[in-house]
Amino acid sequence: MNTPLSRRELLRRTAAAALGGLVLPAPVLAEIQNADNQDRARLREWVQKLRAARLHAPATPLGRGVARTGELALGTLYEAYTLEAYLKAGGSPARTEPLTLSLTRFDCVSLVEACVAVARVARAQQSASWEAFGREMERMRYREGKREGYTSRLHYFSEWISDNARRGLVRDLGPELGGVEDRRPLRFMTEHRDSYPALRDDQTFRAIAALERKLDDAPRRVIPTTRIPEV
Repeated sequence: MNTPLSRRELLRRTAAAALGGLVLPAPVLAEIQNADNQDRARLREWVQKLRAARLHAPATPLGRGVARTGELALGTLYEAYTLEAYLKAGGSPARTEPLTLSLTRFDCVSLVEACVAVARVARAQQSASWEAFGREMERMRYREGKREGYTSRLHYFSEWISDNARRGLVRDLGPELGGVEDRRPLRFMTEHRDSYPALRDDQTFRAIAALERKLDDAPRRVIPTTRIPEV
């Protein structure tokens, strides 16, 4: 069921997921799901507004364009599990994952990805094509920017941050904002196996379990909920 949520609520849920540790262009654009006219129109409209406000200029921090895109997305429907639809339809987690794109519905992480992608498309010296938007989304969503099977997706938001930061696509502001080290083990996916259709496959389950153990050694910082207002 689609439920309209404000941008503030979407970002609140994203922050909560991060606190709990939750959850490069490739020649495979033919697999990008067809966008309807409203999606494409939104991309053109939002890019035009960013450029009109000079938020695409190289001297302007990208974050300003990202934040403005978030404001433009205000009122967009929240829809959970959009990236899992192909699995519920019988798709295999071992095959290359389809690149699911939308500007008319978001979950927590896809909102973040879309805002960054739109800001980057606006900054590029080219037309605002859906293909360019797809390339930006793809390189953020998958480990090292390589879209392969289900396990290539950056499921845990803490890894999403670290992987994209390592490749220069985002900055991890945790240390600068006074984040405290979080050493809690990440086991949410494997401890909630029934919630993830892909994990019905034993090989995929074992791969995700190995990933979780690997992430135990990765440093991550979180902002305590009591300090979020001041940040």
